[in-house]
Amino acid sequence: MKKKSSLIVICFLVILGLVGAGYYGRARWFHKPNPCRSGNFTLLCMGDSITAEGYPAALSEILKKHGYSDFCVKNLGRKGNNSEEYLRYLRSHPELLNGRVNMVLLQLGTNDVRIDHDHTDTHAFAANIQKIVEMIRERQPKARIYLATLPPVLKDIPGYFDWTSRRRVRVEMNPYIAALARRLHCTRVDVYRAFKRHPEWIGRDGIHPTRSGMRKLAKIYFKAIQPDIARILGVIHVTLPPGFHDRVAFQSDVDGDTELYLLTSKGIQKLTDNTFPDEYPVVSPDGKRILYMTRPGKNWELAIYFLDRKKSVIAVNLSPYNIYVPAWCPDGRHIIFATDKWGKSELALYDLKGRHLTRLTDTIGKNTLPDCSPDGKTIVFTGNRGLGWHIYKLDLKSGKIIKLTHKRGNCRPHYSPDGRWIAFVSESNGKTDIFLMRPDGRDTHSLTKDSQHWDYYPAWSRDGERVYFSKSVKHRGAPWHLWVINSDGSHAFQITRGFSKDRFADVF
Repeated sequence: MKKKSSLIVICFLVILGLVGAGYYGRARWFHKPNPCRSGNFTLLCMGDSITAEGYPAALSEILKKHGYSDFCVKNLGRKGNNSEEYLRYLRSHPELLNGRVNMVLLQLGTNDVRIDHDHTDTHAFAANIQKIVEMIRERQPKARIYLATLPPVLKDIPGYFDWTSRRRVRVEMNPYIAALARRLHCTRVDVYRAFKRHPEWIGRDGIHPTRSGMRKLAKIYFKAIQPDIARILGVIHVTLPPGFHDRVAFQSDVDGDTELYLLTSKGIQKLTDNTFPDEYPVVSPDGKRILYMTRPGKNWELAIYFLDRKKSVIAVNLSPYNIYVPAWCPDGRHIIFATDKWGKSELALYDLKGRHLTRLTDTIGKNTLPDCSPDGKTIVFTGNRGLGWHIYKLDLKSGKIIKLTHKRGNCRPHYSPDGRWIAFVSESNGKTDIFLMRPDGRDTHSLTKDSQHWDYYPAWSRDGERVYFSKSVKHRGAPWHLWVINSDGSHAFQITRGFSKDRFADVF
């Protein structure tokens, strides 16, 4: 009898151990630790039990498999939380948003459609999600936020979910999430459609994904965030042309907003790093300073970045007026730019030492995008007199303005270093190409010929042998990549690749 009792006890303990090991193994799979080291890029997964019970670990493994080992995935899921409870949780733990956060995946709402005390009115749910997004943006203004739709509720659970829950997910909650994503400039991830097509991904309770379903959910999220990973990582893929020896300043939005970068034979160096835009770099004649547009407040100002000190200072502020598209004069003391100080875009000359402003143009229409000749005697610029955009030239001594182009659709003129040519942008085949012409408008011819892309933003190398420019499949809403071409039109070469907008090159 004692032997039989002992055998029963042993069997019970073995079974208990196996069950415990199985549960521990499941919990370990769902809550696999992923410590975040300093320098990691951080992805926060926020949500209810669907988040808490597993997909972040699977997503971390997918990221590592694709070579993104520096991504740290933090699981901030809270079992049983509706949107109001999760909002309270974040407010009581603001430290969760400390440090560098690059991406946030937010999946809430399943508990909000419950029929018990967790039930949340749809308008209140939308207000809670908006407050959560605003809180994230306040603490992490550069973080990319993804809003996931609710997965379908497949089964009634007495006292918790019924047919009204299923209906609310489909006709109320998910349309609200789509609208919020558009209005709050977040990326919507359509979890509902994927799980609707594959009900086998959801477990027996009709709510939570199976282990396989969690992996599928992680793949859905990875597919959604992958286009932004290069941007979040701040990676600009570069291939240097043969014999490259130039130094190229340009702007890129690879980290989420526009910053200044420097391309040399050693690679790319980031020059500015702010929560506000820095744009349109132009290098001083001595190659020691970079003049650029910046907007730390409501208005565009001009700043100068000192390459030797690796420091920026504000150079010109005409608040409440804006300053745009600056250019250096050959003496390195004067600059020219466009400003709305006189009601519309006009050109002005500014003395950096004497801080004296001189108005250069006073015409009908707009005047912008100036460039100064190497001898400092003339300025070429873009103007619109109601007949389309054209290239004009201003004699600084006499004030006389002449039009250099005759077919509309021309802009962004730049003198060659020897003053013998002007590179500019002109419409061709419905898109734009880079053209060259003499300073008097003669000998106009195309430098690039690409009817499938937009070629824009030309800039000469300091020896005049090459022209750098940017190319895109769309004028707006698509990446721009840096290219270079010989000044005789030969050997066009793509320098940058990726998902960012790399534009406004200047070479020294």
